[in-house]
Amino acid sequence: MDRHCPVCLHVAIFPVETNCGHLFCAPCLILYWKHSCCFEAISCPLCRQKVNVMYHLFHESRSDRKEREVLGHIRDYNKRYSGAPRQISDYLSDAPLFLLLLFRALGKMGSLVWLFLLRVALCGVGAAASFVSPLEAMPGHFSGALGLLDDLVVVFLLLIAIINIHQQMVPERTSRPHTVEHGILSDMF
Repeated sequence: MDRHCPVCLHVAIFPVETNCGHLFCAPCLILYWKHSCCFEAISCPLCRQKVNVMYHLFHESRSDRKEREVLGHIRDYNKRYSGAPRQISDYLSDAPLFLLLLFRALGKMGSLVWLFLLRVALCGVGAAASFVSPLEAMPGHFSGALGLLDDLVVVFLLLIAIINIHQQMVPERTSRPHTVEHGILSDMF
């Protein structure tokens, strides 16, 4: 069996075998996983089959810190993608990453459209609830909470729009050289 990693072309360090039977360095596959979308299993760099499980082919020792770290990453990968049931704590540990990706996605103008549509849907649900139920049956704190939530969504949309506009203007300012002939005031005219 060839013990060379096809990614780094060296003898495999902490060798792992994928479910498709290919051998790689564990750090090479883990780096590939961490730099790709970490919400789905990676594809094998050789045959493009989904890698559901990594089998470590090295002996475990408790003294090597790097080896323990690599084994931790392998176990984490296998827990996520092997199809075995995960504990709720595993999902909770992924929550900060989900939130980070959500906020990155909200920074784009296309996401503002979806937030606006969400706001319209929220207002539609509130209007339908107040229309269907008699005024006495609708609790006052429900409509107040709905109004507060709508106000918060509008403020959030406004802040994201201002940040997007600012980010689009900043590169334009720094890309233009200001000389004596083309000063700051001449850009306005």
